[in-house]
Amino acid sequence: NLRKSLPLSSPFHNSSLNCSIKAIDLFDEKLKKLIDEKISEPENSLELIFANVLKKEKLREVRGENLEKIELTEDQIQEIEEKFLCRISKMPTQYILKEWEFRDLKLNMKIPVFIPRPETEELVELISQKLSPKKNYKILEIGCGSGCISLSLLNEHEAIDEIIAVDQSKSACELTLENAKKLDLSHRLKVCKHKLENDGLLPTDIVPLDLKFDLIISNPPYVPSKDSLKLQPEIYLYEDIRALDGGKEGLDVINSLLNLSANYLKPKGSLWLEIDDRHPEIIAKIVENNAEKWNLKFMSTYKDIFKKNRFVEIEKC
Repeated sequence: NLRKSLPLSSPFHNSSLNCSIKAIDLFDEKLKKLIDEKISEPENSLELIFANVLKKEKLREVRGENLEKIELTEDQIQEIEEKFLCRISKMPTQYILKEWEFRDLKLNMKIPVFIPRPETEELVELISQKLSPKKNYKILEIGCGSGCISLSLLNEHEAIDEIIAVDQSKSACELTLENAKKLDLSHRLKVCKHKLENDGLLPTDIVPLDLKFDLIISNPPYVPSKDSLKLQPEIYLYEDIRALDGGKEGLDVINSLLNLSANYLKPKGSLWLEIDDRHPEIIAKIVENNAEKWNLKFMSTYKDIFKKNRFVEIEKC
């Protein structure tokens, strides 16, 4: 019981149903506590929490002088308090709000499914620029997480006939399906639970032997194992570490994806990967050394908004 847990001296411990307080006063108090506890992005986290509780769609609606005009009800104070306690426990804001915006979509979020990052929106944009409205595409995504990549592409491109989305996590598959149904996109999406093996082969009930794809897309685990120990507590305490840890060099799943692409891409089809900025030259060399075996060609490296080499495009010859 949250009210019983509050000290009697708290300004929010009041039995009156008419208890109210100015939003700006509560905001300032909670912001100081977040800063004192060294919580990352304290102001942005709190703005998102207030926006969510106040049913505001945009952050600017709860910034600055607007908060001075808002009197919070007792129920709103309690809801803010509950969400604040989660944030001070280092729970990511996306899980606290149980939703997150990705491009033009609002996706449901659940622990421990990997939270979409802004860089992945850039990957979707790069791919979108390459798609023709006159072609019917078949796409395979490996590691769908919340479904952000597949669902954004389906939402923005009627030319995509079908996407098969695969993830080793049952929770991720369930959340992708939940988001697909919410957005009325499930009729063009097939979601399958499967862990990709080194040989890059998929069960025939997921992908028939004769089915080939125009695009294979993945934001795979690419963090070297030694670096996963340095991740923020918000990540290692709440997110599925399997979505991040890419093995000793961060290339374990990427190598499997290269095998997969050799098996399932159409001629002139493309593999798109989001990767660690240390990987492009290594991947290019791996592709070159296996050119005869895979019949793949390294095409391009693309930078993200932080000027890091974040994405690669590889083509089936």
